[in-house]
Amino acid sequence: MFQRYLSRTKRLKMIQKISKYILCVLLVFAFAGFNAGAQNSSKTQQQFQKALQYYNLQEYQNAISEIEKLLKKEPGFTDAILLLSEVYHDSGSTQKEIETLETALQYSQNPLILYRLAKANYSIGAYQKVLINFEKYLHTPGVSDARKTEINQQILSCRFAIDAMKNPVEFNPERLSAKINTENDEYWPSISLDGEKLVFTRRLKQPLGLVQEDFFISEFDSISWENAKPILEINTNENEGAQALSADGRLLFFTACNRPGGFGSCDIYFSAFNGKKWSSPKNAGNIVNGGSWDAQPTISSDNRFLYFSSNRAGGKGKKDIWRAELLSIEENGTLKWGKPKNLGDTINTQGDEISPFMHPNNKSFYFASDFHVGMGGIDLFQTELEIDGTFPAPKNMGFPINTFKDEQGLNISFDGKTAYFASERDNIKGLDIFTFQLPEELRPEPVTYVKAKITNAETGNTISAVVDLVNLSDNSINHREEKADENGDILLCLPLNSNYAFNVSELGYLFYSQSIQLEGLNTIRNPFFLNIQLEPVKIGAEMNLYNIYFETDSFRILPESEPELAKLVSFLKNNPVLEVEIQGHTDNTGRPESNLKLSEMRAKSVVEYLVSNGISANRLQSKGLGETIPVALNDTEDGRKLNRRTTVKIEKN
Repeated sequence: MFQRYLSRTKRLKMIQKISKYILCVLLVFAFAGFNAGAQNSSKTQQQFQKALQYYNLQEYQNAISEIEKLLKKEPGFTDAILLLSEVYHDSGSTQKEIETLETALQYSQNPLILYRLAKANYSIGAYQKVLINFEKYLHTPGVSDARKTEINQQILSCRFAIDAMKNPVEFNPERLSAKINTENDEYWPSISLDGEKLVFTRRLKQPLGLVQEDFFISEFDSISWENAKPILEINTNENEGAQALSADGRLLFFTACNRPGGFGSCDIYFSAFNGKKWSSPKNAGNIVNGGSWDAQPTISSDNRFLYFSSNRAGGKGKKDIWRAELLSIEENGTLKWGKPKNLGDTINTQGDEISPFMHPNNKSFYFASDFHVGMGGIDLFQTELEIDGTFPAPKNMGFPINTFKDEQGLNISFDGKTAYFASERDNIKGLDIFTFQLPEELRPEPVTYVKAKITNAETGNTISAVVDLVNLSDNSINHREEKADENGDILLCLPLNSNYAFNVSELGYLFYSQSIQLEGLNTIRNPFFLNIQLEPVKIGAEMNLYNIYFETDSFRILPESEPELAKLVSFLKNNPVLEVEIQGHTDNTGRPESNLKLSEMRAKSVVEYLVSNGISANRLQSKGLGETIPVALNDTEDGRKLNRRTTVKIEKN
């Protein structure tokens, strides 16, 4: 399902690998076939065939026993020595595999033994020995160009690894508590934007050696993580894994394989959280999923782009990372996608690129690769999404974050400081979830967020209102529209260096306006926690609008006011009998008489805009109040910003 953390049982894996074993045996004979004739007595060959049969049945101990008996009689029987190395390779005894291959070199100078010896040493991080064996192998005749390309890439990785180990990055991982980690394997952590929800995969041991992968969730209670609970609405008797939690914690994308109605060997599925429970999982559809392996999704914090790994046609190598745009969520819950696009040559190689993670800033991108220059196995890499949609060359995250083993499944907090990953730090506990502080040079630009609770101002009842977040610093006036859940809760990511208009609306209520100013900020800003009480539409009710902007000391409306004014036009058209008074307010900067006059002119400018956009002038009045009705103290810039506002007061309903 997802590379190292496969959801296949060992028994299934054995069955699926039989064809591979046959190929390996052919390779053994290719290594030393010239030697077989000299030792081809009938009894020797019978004993060799018996060992080979044990090997094909994965009865490794019996195969080892037969080969050892054979080698006592004929210690130079190279075919048997190489078969023994295959047994040790497939049973995970790498050190014994290396010792056996070194023995084979005493009896045969076949260059493929050098190649196998280098690969075995590479798998345990013995980089100097790898270089020696690969250099010898490359100087033998008949090495194919494809093999040379592979070896030269691994030589570069060995040299990188040797240097990286001399210059380690800061890395002090800490295992999460026993409320998360158990005697089972826990891995693939996904954390919500506010850091209050952690979803992960747990591999549960079953009878007969089978395993069951399920999702668990834990919530942070301000001091520590609570006991993890299974997500019963999503978990099945089959395996679920390689999941990604959206920034707001309301969408969970995950991987499942060989499901009825699926499109390929593994597909991406999703479930939505409505504030109380998760929906029944649905296939993400045949645009994202095809007749291939599609897995390991991650979703951008604005829920706009899904990144995933796939071996579909049209890629650069084995598994590539692709991106699909989420165009809409239909009323029936179906997801509508744009055509997936390959992330290109700087990310994808002729090897495997997997385990993508896009930080909530929607720029810092992390992934795993077995081909980019690294420590061996699968390494973690980092790059930054450019404005034009391309990625520069990725950077290896360094040693000891990366080792000769496989590293993947990285997730990073909104502040860019804390990373989560899974690792097998000892043979007793197995895979556990760890956290560590990212070194400064690897930290993504932080983000902040707005977390709001929306209620009826009169009754206190929660409202599942529509929230419109507009990036005013983006020339395209990029809107993001979301609906609060059944509890009236909503969480939205706010990348730094932009100003935002934050509006909340619901039929029958005045809409809420908030200005969020983050332009020019590169350091973390405290999150915004808003308790929004929507006023029902009635005579005397008022709404303050903070995203109507004017030129300094002028009544000329600025272009970034357009989203807020359009919202006001829509509100008045949806309430066609309302008559309103548009009030202008200023701070106390300057002379009171000038401020009063300026506020009158600004109120009139808003009325003129509304009339020009189809609102009858008979429904509109304007009034300037200058600095006379402040809503905040004028002794700070934040207070003065609140006082500079446009107010809409209901005069007739």
